[in-house]
Order: sequence, then C-alpha cells, then structure tokens
Amino acid sequence: MKTIVTLFGKNAWFFAPFLLWVITGAILQIFFSHEELFLAINSFHAPWADVIMSGLTYVGDGITFAIMLVVILALRKYRMFLNAGCILLLVTILVQTAKHYFNAPRPIKYFEDPAIIHTVKWVTVHGGCSFPSGHTTTAFAMFCFLALITRNKMMGLVFIMLAFAAAWSRIYLAQHFFIDVYVGSIIGTCSSLLLYIVFDKKKGNTPAEIIPETAMRLS
Repeated sequence: MKTIVTLFGKNAWFFAPFLLWVITGAILQIFFSHEELFLAINSFHAPWADVIMSGLTYVGDGITFAIMLVVILALRKYRMFLNAGCILLLVTILVQTAKHYFNAPRPIKYFEDPAIIHTVKWVTVHGGCSFPSGHTTTAFAMFCFLALITRNKMMGLVFIMLAFAAAWSRIYLAQHFFIDVYVGSIIGTCSSLLLYIVFDKKKGNTPAEIIPETAMRLS
C-alpha cells in the first residue's frame, strides 16, 4: 500500500486526473443510463472531428504499444522491455477473456434504430464483444507505464489526456459504450501499475531512475 501511495504522489500529474475520472465516471453511471451516456457523447460530432477521432483511436491500438516496445528495445532497456511486454500480455488476456465471456453487443447492434447513432463512413463498426474496450485498456496501460518511467513527471498530464482522447474516440466512433471504456481504463491502469511494482520490487530501483529524459523525448 505504501508503494502505491508513493507512486501516486510522484506521478500525481497522471494519477490525480485518473482518480477524478474514476470517481466522476462512477457518479455518471449512477445518475444516467447506459443509453444516455453513449448518445450524449456520440451525438456531438462534426466532419473535422470525424477525421481527428479516426486517427486518435489508433493511440490505443496494439501496434502503437508494439512501437513503444521497439523503441525501448532500441534503447537497450531490456528489463523495461520485459516489463512493458508483460503488461501488454496481461491486458490482452484480461480483455479478450472478458470480451468473449460477456459477448456484449456494441451500440450498432444494441439500439433498435441504428439511424440514431453517428458513424464515420470510412470506419468499420463492429457488432459484438463490446465489453470492455480493448483500445482504451491498451491506451491507459501504455500511457500509465510511460508516466511511471519518465523523469519529467509533468508529462503525465499529456499521457493521461492522450489516454482520455483514445477512450472518447471509441464512443465517438460508435465502437463502445461508456462503461466499456470506463472499465477498460481501470483494467489498463491497474495492470500497468501492478506489474511496474512487481518489476520494481525485483530490481530494487525504479525504471524511472534509469531512463534518460532526453531519450524519452526522442521516442
């Protein structure tokens, strides 16, 4: 518990907005229905936003995480590479297991009248395995890890905003409901934090102490 509190304190730029999101998201789901939360976000759209959201959604793609792994490997931070690889493996297992267990319908299949949903014509909208959001889980896992290993802790605010943008894009593009991205964000962040602590305990020092800030800027 002490380790978690210490990490939260050192990385407040990331974890303070995240905790606010967890609390606010829980309250919203108490007072608003599944359908209301989705339509409230999905109904606000514009042609320029279609383009931006189509790009932002790839922030949470597994390929983006893989690129981060390649960069870490290129920097010869092998233990950090193993740490990040284990995070990706864990969130993939958790998300895919949950997706196929619940097999929840996505918005396009959930609503009786799909015409009320905004979709982007060049984005393929899926129909099943909605819960939880894999893109959101991956985005939060990746950006949480980056916040933990970066010396410039103010970058945590940039990382959490990118994670939020990826989550928002999933609802905007009609791929997920609010609860899908909400739970995905918690799974991703907790998985990243847990495995970071595990590797930290075995190593005896934090990866943040061995990653140069300049290297992170170049990556």
